[in-house]
Amino acid sequence: MTRDSNIFEKVVGALKSARDKRRIDDRPELHDFWRQPAPDGNAPTAYIGQVHRSRALLKLMGDMPRDARILEVGCNVGRNLAFLHDNGYHNVAGVEISPHAVELLRKTYPQLADADIHVGPAEETLVSFEDDSVDMVFTMAVLEHIHPKSTEVFSNIGRIAKSLLTIEPERHASHRQYPHDIRAIFQGLGFHLLNSVSMKDMEDTADDPAISEYFAWHFNKR
Repeated sequence: MTRDSNIFEKVVGALKSARDKRRIDDRPELHDFWRQPAPDGNAPTAYIGQVHRSRALLKLMGDMPRDARILEVGCNVGRNLAFLHDNGYHNVAGVEISPHAVELLRKTYPQLADADIHVGPAEETLVSFEDDSVDMVFTMAVLEHIHPKSTEVFSNIGRIAKSLLTIEPERHASHRQYPHDIRAIFQGLGFHLLNSVSMKDMEDTADDPAISEYFAWHFNKR
């Protein structure tokens, strides 16, 4: 292959990458991406050691009773749930689209052996929960990936949760990130915003560039 053809291939690759970042994946395409054993930039193994984010989460939960029923939507490998369990929250459960992440969860965190982990897209799994059956639903960098055509995910969270703690960005947008207006969505579903905190103001995540630009919103049902 000549030098000129190498340059041509690089240019074509760069243009394709830029094009792909502008378009929006359809829902099956999006779900297939997250079901991979190691999605590009989101391998489950990469989340095991980042307990500083889990420490921040615990602080943001405030005085949530230790016997509260807590559900993480998008629990991935289960690091947050395991950290909460280790700090006295034993009634935890998760929803996770990736069976590979859940398999690793079971191997990595034996304390979650009895935790209910619902495997499948949130669009499909949340419908099985009864109204007001969860004391707190929380998410961390997950709602930003909910497809614009999957608004039932938000309504189902609103239906089952008595309170909600969601850590999400305000303006991220790509073919797999959608700039949902978290405050407007959940206030429209009957929640009252208790507070919002920038993650760069949290001691544990101030120096974590991957999440320091995110915000934590804490809602209670009116």
